[in-house]
Amino acid sequence: MVFWQLIIIQVVTFALLIFLLRQFLIQQVTRSQDKLQQLVQENRKREEELNKRRDETEKELKIKIDQHNKEVGKLRAAAEVDAQKMQEEIVARAKKDAERIVTEEKEKREQVRVKLVAEMEEKALNLASDIIGHIFTAQVTRGIHYQLTDEFIEEIGKSDGRGLQLDVDEVEVAVPYSLTEVQMEKLKKILSAKMGRSIEVTQTIDPGIVTGMVVSLGNLVLDGSLTNKLKGAMAYVKGSLSRQV
Repeated sequence: MVFWQLIIIQVVTFALLIFLLRQFLIQQVTRSQDKLQQLVQENRKREEELNKRRDETEKELKIKIDQHNKEVGKLRAAAEVDAQKMQEEIVARAKKDAERIVTEEKEKREQVRVKLVAEMEEKALNLASDIIGHIFTAQVTRGIHYQLTDEFIEEIGKSDGRGLQLDVDEVEVAVPYSLTEVQMEKLKKILSAKMGRSIEVTQTIDPGIVTGMVVSLGNLVLDGSLTNKLKGAMAYVKGSLSRQV
C-alpha cells in the first residue's frame, strides 16, 4: 500500500512539475512573443519614420536641386546677357575706333592736301610774279608798280584807321623801286592823320616784291604787293568755282 502511495505521490509530483514547467515555459514564450511583437512594432515604427525621413530628405534634396538648377539657369542667362553686352560693347568700341582711325586718316590727308595746295599756290604766286617781272620790260614793270602803289596809298587813306592805332613813330615800307617824293609825302600825311601824330617813313628796296609795296607798322603789316593782289584774285576764283559747284 505504501509503495503505491509513493508511486502515486511521485506521479502527482512529476505531473505537477510538468504542469508548472509548462506554465513557466508558456509564460516565457508569451513574454518572448510579446517582446518580439513589441520589437517588431518598434522596428516597423522606426522603419516608417526612416521612410518618412527618407521621403522628406529626398523631397528637400529635390527642392534644393530644383533651386540650384534655377539659380544655375539664372546665372547662365545673366552670363549670356553679360557676354552679349560685352560683345556688343567690344564691337561698338572697335567700330568707334575704326571710325576714329578713318576720320584721323581723312583729316591727315586733308591737312596734307591743304598744305600741298597752299604750297602750290604760294609757288604759283611767286612764279606768276617772277614771270611778270621777266616778261614785261623794266619800264612797264615800273609803271605797274607805281600804279599799284598809288592805288594802295589811296586804299590806306580811305580806311577808317581803327587798325592803325599803334604806338609807333616810324613806319617801314618795302618796295622794289623807290617811292616818288609825291608818294612819300602822301603816305606820311595819311599815316600821321590816321595815328594823330607825326610819322616818319623809311623805305627798303626789295626786288622780290616785283611791284607794289608792303607797309610794316610794328606788328601790323599792310600788304599791297602784286603777290598779295594775285592771292586775292585766286581766292575770288576759288570762291566762284565753289559756288558754281
